[in-house]
Amino acid sequence: MISLLKNSNIQKIKGQGNECEFSISPLPKGYGATLGTVLRRTLLSSIPGYGITSVKVNGVQHEYSVIEGLADDVLTILLSLKNIAFKVSVLEPVWLTLKKKGVKGKVVDVLASDFEKNSVVEIVNPDYVITKLTDDKELEISVKIERGYGYLQQKSSDRDEVESIPLDAYFCPVKLVNYNVNSVRVGKDTELDELVINIRTNGTISPEESLVIAIDTLSEGFSHLKSLSKELLVQNNSKALELNEKSKEETLKESLTDIRKPLPVSEMNLSTRIANALVKAGIDDLNKLSGMSEEEVAQIKGLGSKSYQELLEIIRKNNIKLK
Repeated sequence: MISLLKNSNIQKIKGQGNECEFSISPLPKGYGATLGTVLRRTLLSSIPGYGITSVKVNGVQHEYSVIEGLADDVLTILLSLKNIAFKVSVLEPVWLTLKKKGVKGKVVDVLASDFEKNSVVEIVNPDYVITKLTDDKELEISVKIERGYGYLQQKSSDRDEVESIPLDAYFCPVKLVNYNVNSVRVGKDTELDELVINIRTNGTISPEESLVIAIDTLSEGFSHLKSLSKELLVQNNSKALELNEKSKEETLKESLTDIRKPLPVSEMNLSTRIANALVKAGIDDLNKLSGMSEEEVAQIKGLGSKSYQELLEIIRKNNIKLK
């Protein structure tokens, strides 16, 4: 894997707030779709989040009740509560209570911000309207917020207390993941992929955080599978594994050798003619000349014969290898 992904980079292309677009490239041909599928499934299923799992409504025994003075029935209110996004700073379950009294002859919105303040809980969408009070009645709701993964389907037997109503929860804070695979080239290698992945969250976590957690989750999972897979071998002197380990060692040595200090054109005290020719050719660092042939260097527009010879000498002095 080192040899396949050692030159890959992750960059944020655009976006801010809850939605961002990232680029992962260059990748070996075919790896864009492979990596995109795995990351998308992980982002939509394995990022932890918080949701309401139990609700208590004062004076209500079950979800099919109707409360006088409310615009909605209890079932509609329960569904509405699922849309509140919570950012919680502890792992343990937290209970929050909302108390709101209506005004006779007026319609009063019951907002997410009407829940009591709590030092470990932040409501990301405080202006969200849960329901409306249409009379001078008082509404009291208590909710249990828990941390979890994916989707939780509750049963009536899951009641915490007799008066509590269990609520299905979708914990994942990632709401949308799309990806595209583009063809890119690096030098003469045109058979490479670029993975462009778009991530949108509910605001309780940033797209950057969700991508880091997804990659970390995959890394830990494959690391565990790697340790288990070696137990499948009846004999320890596997020639295939031995060759694979040698290949990785050689690749690692090459990657360490390839690590070079930057040689930005703007800081190399080059002649104006050479510097301008390189920048116009898209070469902002002398290391980008590595792998080119002398004929290709000579064909850089703007270089005369004297400048070409001068550039070759600079290339040799900086140990840049040409073909």
